[in-house]
Amino acid sequence: MNAGHFLFRLCFTGLAIFSTFRCTNYSTTASVQAPPTLISIVNNGNSNFILKVRAQNPEFIFQGYRIYSGATEALAQNPTDLNLGAECFLAQAAIVQPIEYTFEVDPSTNPNTAGVSCRIFTTLIPGTYISMRTLGLAVNLQDSTSTFRVSIPSNTLIVP
Repeated sequence: MNAGHFLFRLCFTGLAIFSTFRCTNYSTTASVQAPPTLISIVNNGNSNFILKVRAQNPEFIFQGYRIYSGATEALAQNPTDLNLGAECFLAQAAIVQPIEYTFEVDPSTNPNTAGVSCRIFTTLIPGTYISMRTLGLAVNLQDSTSTFRVSIPSNTLIVP
């Protein structure tokens, strides 16, 4: 057997083995999203609140944040339905960079105040607790569907 024939058979065998186990080049497990840290909440008047948040957006799958409120800390951090919160989708975000955001929580459709990263369209009730979660996009390549994955809950703050 000459060297050329041997190398051909070796490559052909390697290709057959490789195609049997097929490398998919993607993970079947969802990326873990880091929760934001709530720094402060201030009543801005007329049921409007300014919320300071420190967060790190994990990857290109990052979509935004969702705020939850509840009568207790446990209810704010662990709502019965994770889809019930109010979303904030950032138009521009520094990927994988820790940053401090200023969110405005206001049920009206007024334009953003200067310096506000995002407006969350919801009503907060003084004395309730709030918590946030990071939203990430999870894509299923087998059936071409996508859903939001949410992080573990952030810390909580009491609405003033």
